[in-house]
Amino acid sequence: QADKYHKKFDFEHFLKVFLYGIDNECESLREIDTAFVSPDLQQTMTLDAISHSQLSRELAQMDDEILWAIFAQLLEKTRSKIPVTKRNALYLVDSSTFSLNTTRYPWADFRSTKAGIKLHLKLCFMDKEHFYPDQFEVTNAVEHDDNHLEVFVNQPEATYIFDRGYIDYERLDEMEADGYFFVTRVKK
Repeated sequence: QADKYHKKFDFEHFLKVFLYGIDNECESLREIDTAFVSPDLQQTMTLDAISHSQLSRELAQMDDEILWAIFAQLLEKTRSKIPVTKRNALYLVDSSTFSLNTTRYPWADFRSTKAGIKLHLKLCFMDKEHFYPDQFEVTNAVEHDDNHLEVFVNQPEATYIFDRGYIDYERLDEMEADGYFFVTRVKK
């Protein structure tokens, strides 16, 4: 019975499994791994088993252009389902820093004792049922947030919410005059 499905795990299988995880909003590779107890899923994927470590190795080797293409397709699909209008355009802009090992990632400038990257994210929030990442950039952790203000605040008549790291009062005055709306805290 174990030979009933293909045993060879190739890129096509990995991509199907990866897209299954996205479509089912799996929160981890382990969750995808656990889903394979279902005989229906095994039959659909033509695999009898998969491990989270196997998925991790494949994901590490995946060309990032494929991930960009998947993100772009999902974003376009989401935008077409619920078009953004002046009334529902609310964007949350923020960044998160991820520390890395300086030996393995010497290019990721952060501090003298550790490396790091920063994920800058713009999230479109329409209501509690409809929100999605609209735009993102990954930079070295030393990159300051205010360098990304104009990158993410780019649709007039929308409302943006961001923290003090993005504040440049002169640029905010110009943006307000150009029809942008925003909510933030003052620097002091």
